[in-house]
Amino acid sequence: MRYFNQAHQKGFTLLELVLVLFLIGLLASAGLLFTEGQQDEAYFNETQRRQTIIRDAIIRSTERVVNGQPELAGFVVDNGRLPYCLAELVVSPFDLTQSASAPGFYISPCDDSLELLKPTVTASGIRTGWYGPYIQTNPEQDGFRRFRDGYQNGNNPNDPNFGWVVTLAESGTVYSAPITAPIDPPAEIFYLYSEGYDLSTTTDDYPPLGDDDLVVADDWLAPATFNIRFVNTSAVSAISNLDASLDWTITLAKSSTDPNAYSSDFSFTPPGSSIPAQGTYEYTVAVSSSTAFSDKLPAGYYIISARCDDSLAIAPASCPAMTSSPYTVMVLPRQQLGPIRWNIEP
Repeated sequence: MRYFNQAHQKGFTLLELVLVLFLIGLLASAGLLFTEGQQDEAYFNETQRRQTIIRDAIIRSTERVVNGQPELAGFVVDNGRLPYCLAELVVSPFDLTQSASAPGFYISPCDDSLELLKPTVTASGIRTGWYGPYIQTNPEQDGFRRFRDGYQNGNNPNDPNFGWVVTLAESGTVYSAPITAPIDPPAEIFYLYSEGYDLSTTTDDYPPLGDDDLVVADDWLAPATFNIRFVNTSAVSAISNLDASLDWTITLAKSSTDPNAYSSDFSFTPPGSSIPAQGTYEYTVAVSSSTAFSDKLPAGYYIISARCDDSLAIAPASCPAMTSSPYTVMVLPRQQLGPIRWNIEP
């Protein structure tokens, strides 16, 4: 028979149990806080990544090179303006509806009163119009295509900005979403921010101030002056008798048939003297058109051409022969266009 000394039997006191439970709870809550911090950081990083994708969809330079310059791509290159909402970047062409009033246009997903030019290639080979989607997404369970922020805001199927806050601005005028009418002259700055995890406060908005610009004018607009260099290709004869009555016109255009595409003619007076054999004459062209920006030119591809009319010229003045044909030039943001070469001969 075994006997137990009850005096030496001990258990945990209530205070010790409470202390152990407290420590377990403290460790568990610390783990939750650490996990929550990691999750918030992941949401934040994903929001930043998606902002970069949106910016590249609006305007970007690719790795390809055209005539020694980086190739341009994006919404503004094709359409000559900033998007009115993010849905213009994301929507599938199968989801667009043809405009009843203008067969060459789609109804914009931003608003029924806005339009998108259908994909068009001009006779000169210039691509213009909406060539989306510029951001590839798959339809969600309800059939809508969305590109939300990293916090997955934006469940409203009627919100064309998917929970992002979008604002456009031009010359001090601010246009907040929803935009329901064309902006004329076109907006030059595109603002975009996320309301973060807590939609009721601004402390977690990104960017923090809520008004940082994603795309500014210099990101997609170029100086609106350029030089055209007339070159006398003759090795023996000068181009003489140039007269002020000669009517010279330079045309820079995306499409001669689309009234909404940028197009402008520039008239100028030729020099009073001759252009020697293999000599040059350079003229500075300044954009001045109701369809243009005040002092900028949208980045993209254009057709440049020059023509001369001597029907009113004082004899014996006559136009030289044009040995250059219209050709494509690329307008790059933050860079001066030209000088552009145009060959002529007696």
